[in-house]
Amino acid sequence: MATAVKNDTVMSTREAAEYLGLAENTVRQYINRGIMKAVRIGPVWCVMRSECDRYDREKREPGRPLSDS
Repeated sequence: MATAVKNDTVMSTREAAEYLGLAENTVRQYINRGIMKAVRIGPVWCVMRSECDRYDREKREPGRPLSDS
């Protein structure tokens, strides 16, 4: 389902989870908590690859609590 949008890629929660090395349920929980941004299109949550990159970059910053990773 991945689709390119202006030099970015739209991914499903499953694709985002695979990209980040997380469980799909974890990505859904992060979306529900507001940790990751996503848009719901019909029954599918769509996550931009740039959002996954932002999350991955921020979670690796020193001083971040382990509970957010």
